[in-house]
Amino acid sequence: MRFRGIFLLLFLALASNVHAQAPNLQTAGKFAVLAGGGIVSADAGTTIVGNVGSSPTPTVTGLLASQVTGTLYTAANAVLTTAQTDLTAAYVDAAGRPSCTALTGALGTGTNANLGPGLYCYSAAALLNGTLTLTGSSTDVWIFQIGSTLTTATGASVVFAGGASPCNVFWQVGSSATIQTGNNFAGNIMALASITLDGGNLAGRALARNGTVTISSKETIISGCSSGTPVVPTVVVSPVNSSIICGAAGSSITKTAVVLSNGVPVAGTVVTFTITGPDASKSGTAITDASGTATFTINSPSVTSSAGDSIVAAVDGGTVVSNTTFATCSGSTGSCSTTASPTVTVTTQTAGPPKQVVFSVQASGGLFSLVANTPPTTNATVAIPTFDSGTTMALGVTATKINQSQSSVVELTVVDLCGHTTVFDPVFATIAIPASTSQHAAEFNFNHREVTHFNGISRAEGMVLLQNDTPGVSLLIIRVNGSEFRTRLSNGQTKKLDISSALVHGSNTVRVAVTGNPGSSVDLTIADGK
Repeated sequence: MRFRGIFLLLFLALASNVHAQAPNLQTAGKFAVLAGGGIVSADAGTTIVGNVGSSPTPTVTGLLASQVTGTLYTAANAVLTTAQTDLTAAYVDAAGRPSCTALTGALGTGTNANLGPGLYCYSAAALLNGTLTLTGSSTDVWIFQIGSTLTTATGASVVFAGGASPCNVFWQVGSSATIQTGNNFAGNIMALASITLDGGNLAGRALARNGTVTISSKETIISGCSSGTPVVPTVVVSPVNSSIICGAAGSSITKTAVVLSNGVPVAGTVVTFTITGPDASKSGTAITDASGTATFTINSPSVTSSAGDSIVAAVDGGTVVSNTTFATCSGSTGSCSTTASPTVTVTTQTAGPPKQVVFSVQASGGLFSLVANTPPTTNATVAIPTFDSGTTMALGVTATKINQSQSSVVELTVVDLCGHTTVFDPVFATIAIPASTSQHAAEFNFNHREVTHFNGISRAEGMVLLQNDTPGVSLLIIRVNGSEFRTRLSNGQTKKLDISSALVHGSNTVRVAVTGNPGSSVDLTIADGK
């Protein structure tokens, strides 16, 4: 009986610690961003500490080596293959842990606002709304098993108490994760499909097994762990570089330094920003807020050097120093006669839910203002990140559909320092066949199959992007000025149609008809096709 008791105690001890050991990321732990289907960044202000790469699709778009403190892999490499293998093993380990505590309701609210170490699970989707506090020691482990999607609300946060570390937090996501604008998120996101980061801070890692990692707006990603072990405090200045039009009234360059200790934001710390170059006299200090962020602004005409200034941030008298970043100014508003108008392009689209569209905004004449016009913007929230007045760098803007079953309209007005104005008003619509309507007729009749029409389409808006749902429509027809464009679609398929040849100067009406099973739908976007 004595030995049986010992074995029983040993068994109970092992069972109670089934989640106590963190999943071993192995070589994947060296990456701050790891994808399977490629990486897309829409904002030149993004800063990443840790390695970055993708396999088996190695494509990396929009990131420069100067934005990454670590190795940026832009081509196939055996290191990436091994890292993905190690990520898969860690993902399977986390997903297979038994005896989880089932959660209902949003994280960060009610009884889900403060969680001790353990294994937690959602059978389907999970939402972070508000502030989630994880309380425990530096060696405690949190694993969240999420059956489908992980989504956060705008401004949501993950914070720590008692010495707990983001290094030991693992989000095992059964499909895709979307971390919304203004989030201070933390932990290792291990998603089976894709990860979207809409602008904010991530103290941890974005690791996608099969899909893409999309960074739609200025994001600071700091992998504050090395092979799962906490490291010394980190200071990172973001954006990596700033470029504005010289001497323009109201122009400014803003530097933000994020201070983390073992991945945890440090508030109330004095950060010294030291400028080397013609503007050295403009050096100064700022204090970190609750997110560990200190903000320092150099106003025009303080910025005087087209050759540029280097800027470094230091904490505690220089014992912890940041990466060196750069501020430059170039050109002047005197060249306005030859400066092109601002441009807006659609960078990426996510079918969702929630459906999201990412725009890239850039003004060679120096960006002065960027607003989402309300009206006509309807059924969408538009996240416009902060930017340096007069900046010439690309800016990522994210539009998120509110009601997924209804159409959305987004209109952006962009003005540069020269006064050039660009209005960008693509059409976003969800076109659905009524569940009560049979679309299987022997003869197709456009008048009976028309489900919607759009007025005011300009000649420049000649590109139609179709993202077919599952189930989706089987046939889509567009009629404009007597011309018809037809395409067959399969479930989940994405296609582009160029209708520019049928558009005329001025205002056009585009009519859309579909056929297929009742309840089928497709997302449609009409935008500038350049």
